[in-house]
Amino acid sequence: MKVVYYPASDPWVGEMECSACHRLTPAWQSSGMSEGYPHFYCDTCSNCLHRESDKELVYAAEQTQELLESIASSLPRCSCGGQFKPGADPKCPFCSAPYVSQLNPVQRLAFPHMILLDGACLIRDRLSPYQVSIGSHLKYLLRVVRSAF
Repeated sequence: MKVVYYPASDPWVGEMECSACHRLTPAWQSSGMSEGYPHFYCDTCSNCLHRESDKELVYAAEQTQELLESIASSLPRCSCGGQFKPGADPKCPFCSAPYVSQLNPVQRLAFPHMILLDGACLIRDRLSPYQVSIGSHLKYLLRVVRSAF
């Protein structure tokens, strides 16, 4: 899988503090201009799924519980063994506590700001998936080497 590097100085990069263990994790947030909606996180890890086919459904209809259930019924399993689900959130890499969203799953259907934690993967249907590497260039190079094997 391709690894995409974001320097810590990138304007869309920041740190998220875990509410449980209070450790900081580098994270990239989409600007919203990319229209990264809807997106769904794995219920086990912090990987994120974005399918253009789902965006077409959301764009053409009102965001309702029925639409959400229709999309949810086709969400795949994550490579970690978990399941992409509405309402799942990214998780702290240290203690696994979720970074809880203030939006309900129906509201999140049209929410364009996707958050990718350092090391998380973005799985897409029409473009290649990639893993995010934030901060250290050495860490990025190690991930590139690991992804080659």
